[in-house]
Amino acid sequence: MLKLFNEHFGEADFSNENQRSILQLAKTTDTIALIPVPKNADGNIEHFYHFVFDLLFPLSLLINKTPSKLIFLLRDFGVLTPVLLKLFGGRVKIHADFDTISEKKIVNLVGMNPMYTTIGPRDYRRFKKVIYKKLEFKSVKKPNKIILIERLPPSDFYLNDATKKGSGSSRRSIKNHEELERTIKSRVAPGFEFHNLKLENISFEEQIAYFDSAAVVIAQHGAGLVNMLWLPKNSIVVEFGFKSKVHFSKMAAVLKQQHFLFDNNDRHIEVNCAELSTWLIENKATRPFFN
Repeated sequence: MLKLFNEHFGEADFSNENQRSILQLAKTTDTIALIPVPKNADGNIEHFYHFVFDLLFPLSLLINKTPSKLIFLLRDFGVLTPVLLKLFGGRVKIHADFDTISEKKIVNLVGMNPMYTTIGPRDYRRFKKVIYKKLEFKSVKKPNKIILIERLPPSDFYLNDATKKGSGSSRRSIKNHEELERTIKSRVAPGFEFHNLKLENISFEEQIAYFDSAAVVIAQHGAGLVNMLWLPKNSIVVEFGFKSKVHFSKMAAVLKQQHFLFDNNDRHIEVNCAELSTWLIENKATRPFFN
């Protein structure tokens, strides 16, 4: 049976002593070496969720507040390093030998994981604006996409070279994804486009473009839902996840998106497609997009 779980979250002002200390240091030097520190022990910026919230998000705020001559130094962190350099190549350099850097110029960069940090709407808007400006990307006016995210097996990097091994379907999966894809596609209302996205196969820019034009996103709990950052206001997110993991519920509440969580006890699940199909056409929020 599908179990729908809802929870509401309040808002609070966001403050970060770590950011302020780095801004103070920026007044006395032209280079600062950063060691990203996710707020949970399992996090690593080699993986997309932590790359965005524990590196890209706080770093973008710092870059926006510091002189253009200031360069941030980082270690190489694998397959996502080119994404960072494409966005902030003029302000960021990958340093091959961190051991040669003066300790006075090495600081921790504390992450902004929404599971542990309160991020206000202004911070989200500022971050989105920075990324869109860097990529010269403009939002669409009429979102018309229905997106289903498919989790793929981990690449060779995450199997062999990553500090924390595994990703994608090795962590969580929908056993009957093909059936789920057929079911949702058959229910999409005229005027809307269905897309089954394998995010590992498309670029960062393409992910932004898809989600910026999405009206509904359906996905299992996972890093792909970080792309909620680019969804329009009032868009709908249907998540097969865990009520103990409130990352995306918190994001949706602040971003003014409608979030529906179907609580699951297992990481590798089989969705009851008939029940989901009925729910999509009977639920007031999703009804306009499905028939």
